[in-house]
Amino acid sequence: MMWVIDTSALIRLFVPDGPLHPEVETAFNRAASGADLVLAPHLLLAEAANVLLRKRRRDELSAQELRELLQAVESLPIRLCEHGPLLFPACALAEAHGLSAYDALYLAVAEQHGARLITNDEGLAKVARAIGLA
Repeated sequence: MMWVIDTSALIRLFVPDGPLHPEVETAFNRAASGADLVLAPHLLLAEAANVLLRKRRRDELSAQELRELLQAVESLPIRLCEHGPLLFPACALAEAHGLSAYDALYLAVAEQHGARLITNDEGLAKVARAIGLA
């Protein structure tokens, strides 16, 4: 099975700001064993870094914790996808469903690979369900 994870679901693995998505641990355990594949656009790394940096600036993380969490994010078994070729499909999805181009990139990756989207963003999850990606 193929999965696409977005930043809202990924970050909860490291910062317990809310509940984990019910499929995130399964996806990563299966990806680590080689049974499944977890995908994301390269954008995921920048978004995760931005979330963690905001937490650092609010003194919720130390500088050392920030470095360690960034390393942990990079070490996860996620195949990062170039998102340049997905800009047109992502913009079409964004327009059709009232999403940001950023969120629509995750849907475009999922659509391209026939993958299931893992997100904690309820609006994005609703669209994913509506188009058969959740």
